[in-house]
Amino acid sequence: MNERILDADVGIVGAGPGGMAAAVELARAGLRVLVLDEGARPGGQIFRQLPAGAAGGKIAEPPSHHHGHALLQQFGAGAITVRSQAVVWNAQPGRLWFEQEGASWLLRCQRIVLAPGAYDRCIPFPGWTLPGVITAGAAQVMVRGFGIRPGQRALVAGTGPLLLPTVTALLAAGVRVVAALEAAPRLAALKALPGVFGNGARLREAFWYARQLLQRGVRLQWSSAMFACEGDGVVRRAVIGKVDRHGRPRRETARTVDVDVVCAGFGLVPSIELGQLLGCAIARTDVRGGWCVTVDEVQRTSVPSVLAVGEICGIGGGEVAMAEGRLAASAVLADLRGGEVPAALRARVRSERKAADAMLRAFPPLPGLYELADAPTIVCRCEDVPLAKVREAAELHGRDARGIKMGCRAGMGPCQARICGPSLQAMACGDGRVPMDAPVVQVPVKAVSVGTMLAAPPG
Repeated sequence: MNERILDADVGIVGAGPGGMAAAVELARAGLRVLVLDEGARPGGQIFRQLPAGAAGGKIAEPPSHHHGHALLQQFGAGAITVRSQAVVWNAQPGRLWFEQEGASWLLRCQRIVLAPGAYDRCIPFPGWTLPGVITAGAAQVMVRGFGIRPGQRALVAGTGPLLLPTVTALLAAGVRVVAALEAAPRLAALKALPGVFGNGARLREAFWYARQLLQRGVRLQWSSAMFACEGDGVVRRAVIGKVDRHGRPRRETARTVDVDVVCAGFGLVPSIELGQLLGCAIARTDVRGGWCVTVDEVQRTSVPSVLAVGEICGIGGGEVAMAEGRLAASAVLADLRGGEVPAALRARVRSERKAADAMLRAFPPLPGLYELADAPTIVCRCEDVPLAKVREAAELHGRDARGIKMGCRAGMGPCQARICGPSLQAMACGDGRVPMDAPVVQVPVKAVSVGTMLAAPPG
């Protein structure tokens, strides 16, 4: 028997809210559950924990995180096997290959539940490659995941619900937030109100964030954006100003603020690569972040043995992911043991998705934001490709993702277009309304050593 082969009834990828919720319910029912997670500790991006033994003060948390703490306790107390810092790099139905501490492993299971989460949407602008310019997600990882204060004077800019958690995390870490810029107009908040008032948890969350900003003297500036970052080897200044209703910069309003860290957040993109590799059907749902793995009413994908929950099915947040995780667990139990999936679980998912969609619909990535970059701005960081080269490639080889890659190698680096891909075609065409093509995946879907692939246990 190969000592690098593991067996379980259910393999779960991701120990965020969706993966944990599914694991807890399945373990309670007596199934053997093994969770593979890239983090050092469970919780995912939303309920991220400091490393064991790490120093760090208490970070202010919104009401939804109380549910997260309860879920973490249940997860830790359950009969659940967890492999942390495990990178899943290949998958087939019933098979998950992963790397952990340099070793190559195979997990065999009857069912797979995908809960890999999402990653930050990046929209390039002049100076975004300077040290000190980070994504909103990275800022939260530094503060909440490692207890690190990323700077003294921060600018938070972009659009969408991630901005407020970033501001409050920085404030709690002792960082002065010199400005918080939301590109959407103030009217966006009114558009989001039906979803907020129709969901008690989101209403409490909104009041909590409003109170935090009021107490700290931070005012959200609407219809505002960061035009560029400047510095001598590190970020020193940011050029900010007003944008029109489409997000296009109004250059006549530009002014400069001194900063030593800039946190840019333009929403999230579902991490669908493992789903694609497994053969799951995907579809583009722009309000939920773009390309998503499609699921039925109980979270089953088009591949009978694979289910998906959380952001891989479309951006929605922790409450959506937990509800979908419990629903998926019930569907797995119905498949393996018979019985029906409770209607109440389906109704809860529909309710949470409806509220999340209302919020996301009010704060889309505005098309004018793709006009921030100028010709010398690096668009693909892996291959060091400027915007001018991307547009030349699009004219010569076609404006689809394949043509752009052929013409200038943008999107062909180690990140496999996770950073530049969501904005590449829009920027190449000079039209922020142009959507991205479906991602192209190949093994390995995450960077692992050649030795890991050569030593992979046979399936």
